[in-house]
Amino acid sequence: MVYLFEDEEIRTELEDYHIRRTHMQQKEVEQSIIKEVEQFTCVAREMADGDAIMSGEILDSEIDGTFSEGSDGAGPDGISTKLIDSADRTVMHDCLKVLWNKAWCNGCFARNWKMENRIIIPKPGKENYNECNSYRTVSVTAFVSKRFECVTSQRLMMVLQCGHFDVDHFAYLKKRSATQALLLLVEKVKKGILNGEKAGAVFFYFSDAFGSVNRTRLLHKIGKDFGITGRLFLHIQSFLSERCARLKIDKSFGDWFDSNEGTSAGTRLGPLLFIMYIHDVPNA
Repeated sequence: MVYLFEDEEIRTELEDYHIRRTHMQQKEVEQSIIKEVEQFTCVAREMADGDAIMSGEILDSEIDGTFSEGSDGAGPDGISTKLIDSADRTVMHDCLKVLWNKAWCNGCFARNWKMENRIIIPKPGKENYNECNSYRTVSVTAFVSKRFECVTSQRLMMVLQCGHFDVDHFAYLKKRSATQALLLLVEKVKKGILNGEKAGAVFFYFSDAFGSVNRTRLLHKIGKDFGITGRLFLHIQSFLSERCARLKIDKSFGDWFDSNEGTSAGTRLGPLLFIMYIHDVPNA
């Protein structure tokens, strides 16, 4: 059997597409948006002792809620969630409380928490799996990152419940699951059929949706459209900056590369940040 490409060549193609993103045209962000994000950052630092949800210290109850969360798959740090859950609960709780509140109060998401092992997954239903866009990646991060995101994503969710979304928006929000969207569509079609009316639907597909998010524009929307400030804004800003990733194919890993686009599918914050990015689509 003769192979057309070496494994290393295939890996390089996938890295170019999913991490270095050489297939995308980098669109410049307007200077006005960059300046507004800088202003949001300054205000967030000034509001670091403000709103309890967006700036209050991490509570014991929030830390307790992170235990037994997540899978047993280890991230780049090699530590699994089950390993932590089997440790002395009181000691681990106290350690996490000190660590997380230190990071939270400083608006810092540690760099080694932003390292991602990206697992390649084939997209179902593709006729041809010889193209990079026939695959997606899911990020696996360090255990501390997974657990820390459990806390901050819950706080972000509280902010997002305040009516920022179109009433027909579903997915990633409480009581607005994708299953509910499907049931609503089916019921509308059924109603149309029973009433002798015509029913139709138009579907739009976002190619590489999570991976194509511009982080500066996202931060602009987070500050301007959602009014997020204080430590929560600084935390998200740090979460999005200076990320790096490597591909895992079978049992081998590629090299580390800077990851400058997207919201990292597979993380806790990623889906919430994505729906914030596209929240104004219905208005367009």
